[in-house]
Amino acid sequence: MPNPSNRLPSLYYAIREIVAPDVEPFMATKTTLVDLSHTLEDCILRNKLPSVIFTGFQESSHWRAETQRYLQLENIASAICIFAGGTPPVPEERHIAVTLEPSDPLRQEWFLLVLTEWFCALLCGLDNQLPVTEEGDRSFETLLTFQPEVIEKALDFLIPAVHRYRPDRATELERAHQRFPPRAPTGPFFTKIVIEIVSHMQRRNDRQRQLLRELQTLYEQQQTLEDTIAQLAAPVVPLFEGVLLLPLIGNIDSRRAQQVMEHLLTSIAERAADVVIIDITGVPLVDSAVANYLLQTIRAARLLGTQVIVTGIRAAIAQTMINLGIDLGSIMTRNTLREGIAAALAVVGSEIRPKTSI
Repeated sequence: MPNPSNRLPSLYYAIREIVAPDVEPFMATKTTLVDLSHTLEDCILRNKLPSVIFTGFQESSHWRAETQRYLQLENIASAICIFAGGTPPVPEERHIAVTLEPSDPLRQEWFLLVLTEWFCALLCGLDNQLPVTEEGDRSFETLLTFQPEVIEKALDFLIPAVHRYRPDRATELERAHQRFPPRAPTGPFFTKIVIEIVSHMQRRNDRQRQLLRELQTLYEQQQTLEDTIAQLAAPVVPLFEGVLLLPLIGNIDSRRAQQVMEHLLTSIAERAADVVIIDITGVPLVDSAVANYLLQTIRAARLLGTQVIVTGIRAAIAQTMINLGIDLGSIMTRNTLREGIAAALAVVGSEIRPKTSI
């Protein structure tokens, strides 16, 4: 085990405060860090660039999600050194695994350092350790630089750490580093990196737009479903010529009451109804909001020239309406639906009578 007194200091603070105070940090989520890391790695993968890669994951479980990508990189890179906490998820092949102590400051950082013949780059993020709901939303104070002198100093921190943790692989890593000293990006490869960044941004934007379209479709489907449910929950039934029945069953909240009112008024207009029976026998509770919607519906129906009859007002509901100060004196009411149908037929000049035998 390494000597705690010789433990590697924070790479982020070493760069930020000692090596490159002019490199401005920016805030990035873990999702953005992953995208930036993939941008640099994709440049190596797509162009098959021999390289040396140093990368740091806070936990080995985070590395596990990138296993396939790093197996591909191993086929191209001259050396890969992976720092992580916990047990490595895959056996070492061509990479060098550095298992960090729990107290090592690198356990709170995410970094990627890339050396090629055409460019070098360093991405380093310090975990703000703020509580989040989604893992991808964790925030990091982040540095990104392509400056060879800064990256050379970062290597002065990372390579000694490999000597302490993995002295058996340190010489091999140093030889690989000597083949790829830090170099400023050449024009074509800097352009490729920028293109990769823009491509990642465009793909993210495309995914977000697709998600928004899917959410909009789901919202429209939900609205259609709710409208259908509202119609099924409050069907307007044509009983006779000019007579409609609206049976209400179950609890009615303000939203459902609004949907019922709109559905009923549409049916009145479509069928030119003279009378509507609103039966509330199946409604267990009427509060002030529902009662007010009921009154508004009755007034709106009257404006359309339709008489409204309310049936099924039980004693408890009547008492509630009185306590709420709701006046039903001007509204035609009947105790039962049967009585309401008879009253409605009387309004339209019809009646039901027994069939006489011949």
